[in-house]
Amino acid sequence: MIFILLILIVLVCFGLRRADANESCLQKEHTDAVKGIFIIIVFYSHILPYLTDMGVSFSTVLDVPGNRIIKRMGQLMVVMFLFYSGYGVMESIQVKGKDYIRSIPSKRVLSTLVNYAIAIAVYLCMNLLLGIHYPVKQYALSLFAWESVGQSNWYIFAIICCYISTYFAFAVFRQKQTAFAGTAFLLLLYIIVLCRFKESWWYNIILSYPAGMAISMYKTRILSFLDRHYLITLSALILLFAILYHFRNTDAVHQATAVAFAYLVFVITYKLVIRNRALTWCGKNLFQLYVYQRIPMIALVTTCPEMVKNHPYLYVTACLAVTLLLAFMIKPISITIKNK
Repeated sequence: MIFILLILIVLVCFGLRRADANESCLQKEHTDAVKGIFIIIVFYSHILPYLTDMGVSFSTVLDVPGNRIIKRMGQLMVVMFLFYSGYGVMESIQVKGKDYIRSIPSKRVLSTLVNYAIAIAVYLCMNLLLGIHYPVKQYALSLFAWESVGQSNWYIFAIICCYISTYFAFAVFRQKQTAFAGTAFLLLLYIIVLCRFKESWWYNIILSYPAGMAISMYKTRILSFLDRHYLITLSALILLFAILYHFRNTDAVHQATAVAFAYLVFVITYKLVIRNRALTWCGKNLFQLYVYQRIPMIALVTTCPEMVKNHPYLYVTACLAVTLLLAFMIKPISITIKNK
């Protein structure tokens, strides 16, 4: 399994460059590359339980620490998806204003739900072919990412709620700072409600989204501060993250840990940007890679269990190849809802 991380390290090293402008770290090409890094880590995290459930163990000198690092990362591997989404939405609001706010229900919420429904249809077909049965009600709820029929769902539900919170807050309040506070308040309500119905991973990094919005709102001041105090800021964030990570045994501390992690990655990438076409492509196709990656994992475990047990590296390679192929094939038919 460690070969996935080794490939990732090679891709990062070959693409690593010193930033040539203050805002290089926030350009879409770069943020896509960072998201590409983490979606590969998510793939690693998702495929590992399928292998261990089949009795496969990875006990090499490199595999053991690699698996341990992935397990200990937990939800932190998804933090930058929320962080950059918050930043991107806030940037669009500041540039396009009310027109963009009015388009959020269609371009952000409905578009995500429609493409997610297409994914659910694909999972339905796979489950029928493999003889995997779920109640009709579960399929219905899965259309809104509340339940799963094999797919990863909690992140999709979380990001949709982030979009909805942003829309209502900015539709009600005219002042940008007040609307930002309103978004954060609605996401706090999201945490309070979700903690009664779902496991902690559904909500314990959600504040990474408004943390990204804050970068957009105060970008000029933040970048100017980093120019003058980069090393002390980086050192302080490393220390803060280490302390919070060590004591992240409550949801509140876990939220703070996620925000600290997001800002730490942001500050690191302020000076070092990643220009790698493979990672950028993965970041651009984040939705497809995230939603469809479990299809080959489930299909091969169900139909070829002996192959998984006896040839785990072949299984991982096949899952990775099929996931990339699915993303490549499905991206062109993804539906974008246009505001009329």
